[in-house]
Amino acid sequence: MQKLQLLNRRNIGTIGAICGSLLISIPISSIAQTTPSRALNPTPSIFKEPPYNRNSTPQPSAITPTSPIQQNYPVQPPLPEQQQKAIAIVTPVGGKVDVRLKNNTNAVIAYEAIEYTNRRVLPAKGEIVLRGLPAPVTITLVRQDNGFIQIIPASSSSSGMLDISLSEAPSLNEQQGTIRIQQNGNVFVN
Repeated sequence: MQKLQLLNRRNIGTIGAICGSLLISIPISSIAQTTPSRALNPTPSIFKEPPYNRNSTPQPSAITPTSPIQQNYPVQPPLPEQQQKAIAIVTPVGGKVDVRLKNNTNAVIAYEAIEYTNRRVLPAKGEIVLRGLPAPVTITLVRQDNGFIQIIPASSSSSGMLDISLSEAPSLNEQQGTIRIQQNGNVFVN
């Protein structure tokens, strides 16, 4: 008798679990049937965009991130009033230039010819000549006391030599820290 009661309790628990799951699944299935079929998009627009649209022909009205590159738009130079004027011109000899830096400040200046020298220091009132720098080249300058630098070109008597005088800039507006020598010998600072 106890076995029969135990079996009935187990059966009642199993039957209850089955009926409970049916009650829960009925509302879900009825909701799924009432959802209109037009709400599901069989072909989402993402498949019409790169990289998924490999098999389709491009639409003329479609704008993609690569469109401007594919159309090869010409690069427009800046307007003449926006162009910076060269502060000096040096004539490269064999594609190379020499740069003489003269520190007229009372502070140590760190300098580096990008990709050609490591960071070096120029003592106060010191002078250094960087020989055989290939044009184009960029030289950076930083005062170690975080003061302002003004880059002033000086006249040079020899071809292929650029003389630069470094002095204290009177204000932040006149702060400079980069010398760019282009392949044609034009020298720009900023």
